[in-house]
Amino acid sequence: MTVNRNLSITIGILCVEGITGQAVHLDYNCVPSVIYTHPEVAWIGKTEEQLKAANTTYKVGKFPLAANSRAKTNGDADGFIKVLGDKKTDRILGVHLLGSGAGELVNEAALAMEYGAACEDIARVCHAHPTVSEALREASMAASIGTAINF
Repeated sequence: MTVNRNLSITIGILCVEGITGQAVHLDYNCVPSVIYTHPEVAWIGKTEEQLKAANTTYKVGKFPLAANSRAKTNGDADGFIKVLGDKKTDRILGVHLLGSGAGELVNEAALAMEYGAACEDIARVCHAHPTVSEALREASMAASIGTAINF
C-alpha cells in the first residue's frame, strides 16, 4: 500500500476520534493508489493475483478507453479500466485503471467499495455523457452481466 498525504490525514483524524471516544474505521482495502505518469495508473482493492492466491472466485469486466467517446475526442484513448467482482455476490473486489484521468476516476471506485457496492450498482448509475467515467460504468457492467453496451 502506498502511504500518501490524505491517508496520513485520515489516520490523524481517526486518532483524534478514538481519543475522544468516537467510533473509528479505516478499511485499507479502500485506499486508492495512483502513479502520476502519462498515462496515469490507479488501483484500489485486490488484484487478480491476490484473489487467485486466496482462492476467491471472481469475475472480470474490462473496458478499453479506445471505445469511450470522450477519451477519443480528447485524443487520449490509450488504456483501459478493469473491475473485479465477487462471482457469487457481485461485490466489487478491486478496480484497476490505466489512462488519462485514472487518478480522478479511482475515487468513484473508492466510494463504491467503501459502502460495499456491487458491480451492478455502478453499472446502474447514470453517468454524464460524454465522459471518461462512463468507461468505469461499462467495465462494471461487463463484470456484472458479462458484457458492456458500447464494446
